[in-house]
Amino acid sequence: MLNIINKDLNAYTKNGSSLKKLKYVLLEHTIHMGILFRLSHSSSKMPLIGKIISKILEYLIRVLYASDISYKAKIGEGLVFSHGHDIVIGGDVVIGKNCVIFNGVTLGNKNLEFSSIGNQPNIGHNVILSTGAKILGPIHIGDNVTIGANSVVLNDIPSDCIAVGIPAIIKNN
Repeated sequence: MLNIINKDLNAYTKNGSSLKKLKYVLLEHTIHMGILFRLSHSSSKMPLIGKIISKILEYLIRVLYASDISYKAKIGEGLVFSHGHDIVIGGDVVIGKNCVIFNGVTLGNKNLEFSSIGNQPNIGHNVILSTGAKILGPIHIGDNVTIGANSVVLNDIPSDCIAVGIPAIIKNN
C-alpha cells in the first residue's frame, strides 16, 4: 500500500523532491483524501475488523471532504484528486493508472433500481475527468481520454479522444 501511496504522491509532485513531497503530505487535503481511500481499500481485505475500519474511513472521507468514495472501488496508482470535493465513486467502479479527477465528478449507476455490480464505469489509464463530469452506467472509457467539464457520458469512449457536452460528443485528439 505504501508503494501505491508513493506513486500517487509522485503524480501530485511530478516526481519532485522529498521536500516537495513532505509539503504535499502535510498541507494538501487532496492527497489526504487519496490516502484515506487507499487505507480504507487496504483495510477491507482484513477479516471482520477490516470492514469496520474501511467503513469508518469511508465515512471520514464523506464528512471531511464532502465526497462519497466507496472503499470497494478499484483505483490504479498515480491517482490525483484536483480540488477534492463533491466526488462520487461507486463501489463497482474501476479506474486505471495515472488518472486525474476534478471536483464534482460522479462515476456511478444510471439507474438506482439496479445493483451496482456490473453497472458502473470502467475508466482506462491516463484519463482526465474534468470538473462536474458525470460518467454513468456500465460503460468503458479508453486510455488517454479527457472528459470535458460538466459533460455527461452515457456511452463508451474509445482511447485517445476528448468527450464534451450533454450528452458527451466524442472528438478525436
